Amino acid sequence: MRSRNIIAAGAVSAAVLISLVFAQTIDTGTELALVERVVKARQELQSSLNELINYYHRVGDVTNASRAERELNAFRSIEQYPYARDTAGPVLEEPPRVLRHIPMADDYYTDGMIIAESRRKARKDLALRRFEKVLEEWPESDKAPLAAFEMGEIYSGTYFRDYDLAASYYKKAYDLNPAITLPALVRAGDMYMRLERYDDAVTMYKLAVRGSRDVQHKAQAERQLERLGVLGY
Repeated sequence: MRSRNIIAAGAVSAAVLISLVFAQTIDTGTELALVERVVKARQELQSSLNELINYYHRVGDVTNASRAERELNAFRSIEQYPYARDTAGPVLEEPPRVLRHIPMADDYYTDGMIIAESRRKARKDLALRRFEKVLEEWPESDKAPLAAFEMGEIYSGTYFRDYDLAASYYKKAYDLNPAITLPALVRAGDMYMRLERYDDAVTMYKLAVRGSRDVQHKAQAERQLERLGVLGY
């Protein structure tokens, strides 16, 4: 009787093991899809909390800003595992910084925007210095991503046409704030298209499709990817 029980238990264990192996063999797609959803949910939560914190700072609600910051810090303190490595969405190695309202940064950014309206190159140079000041002195400011984007606009314009540098600033705008509503990644991809660096353009457009919250920006990126696909990229 005992031997029969052992055999039966062994058979059950073997069946379970085989089913697990079989599931792992045929269910990889499901695993990757689930892990990708987890990764995106993490990103969405952190991005939304950042936006909420920035909003409360803008309206002067210190109490709720502090609460949201504590919630974000608590989330960051939880150990997060990468699970599957072949997900389409990136696993965040470092959480995005919390952007906040800084009056001095606002002043430099606003000044830069006014100066940048001029058609004179000397004024464009001055605007660049204003925006660079924001990035160097107050990278945690909610104006830093916007300043980086405007630097991309100037460098891609008539006076400079430095598309490589412009692309780097557009990408920096996204890196500083993945929830940015401006078409930073699409513009970065466009710059690489002008440079005929099509692999880099594909990378930017794919990131825009995954990470952009704006439907139009996603559609623009998808159209560009279709064009590049025809070319074999």
